Amino acid sequence: MSEQTVGPVSERFYPDRVIGARVITYAEVDSTMNVASVRAEAGSPHGTVIRAHAQRTGRGRFARRWESAIGDSLLTSTILRMPPLAIGASMAIAATLAIRDTVVHLTGPECAIKWPNDVHVHGRKIAGVLVEASLDTAGNGVAIVGIGLNVNLDPSNFPAIAEAATSLALEAGHAISVDLAEATLFAKLDAAISQIAEDPQAALAAWRAALDTLGRQVTVQTRGGPLAGIAEDVDEGGNLLLRTPDTILHTLPEGDVSLRG
Repeated sequence: MSEQTVGPVSERFYPDRVIGARVITYAEVDSTMNVASVRAEAGSPHGTVIRAHAQRTGRGRFARRWESAIGDSLLTSTILRMPPLAIGASMAIAATLAIRDTVVHLTGPECAIKWPNDVHVHGRKIAGVLVEASLDTAGNGVAIVGIGLNVNLDPSNFPAIAEAATSLALEAGHAISVDLAEATLFAKLDAAISQIAEDPQAALAAWRAALDTLGRQVTVQTRGGPLAGIAEDVDEGGNLLLRTPDTILHTLPEGDVSLRG
């Protein structure tokens, strides 16, 4: 995997941050996830952020394309070096809580988390999270946490998401600095990761309370096909507990949820 043909346009250091202490910004990349993965393999430290003004092939979950125009979204992937048990689902929980707090801080409206990794305002998607976790050669946990946050995006310019997406600017009623969104997000992410380390049950409870999926009739598109039922709860690993009409309780680590009522 090659990192990228054009080098970064800036590299900034923030000594007051842990997450986002080093932000490497590119004008354009194929995917910030790919660049961050290469940087992680080369030894970039915990908290290093790869940011891009534009992505050619930005990735969401299930290999979906992340739509954005130059400079209108916060497109980042963060390298986290954590104990093996702390990576994966817990980092997705931290990231979605951080996004929720960022949206509320910058725009005011309450927002909800759609299990497992999307953040919505008034039923429209404002951000998504993609986590890729692995172990390095020493057996330490490494997670790449990709976050796409619509800042000044105008969804009407993208027919595929025009009815389903929103942005900070739309919710606030005015343009918002992407740099301000970045600073706010990484402060919130730092706090969320610290909370998970110090009190994982409290973090899980906060995440569970923010989920708009629970108690609803849903259809979940899984890799094995669709499952319909009631989203009863989530377990300590962030898995969805789905009760199907045959009374079987399914434990789902991932899936694409459609709310049915």
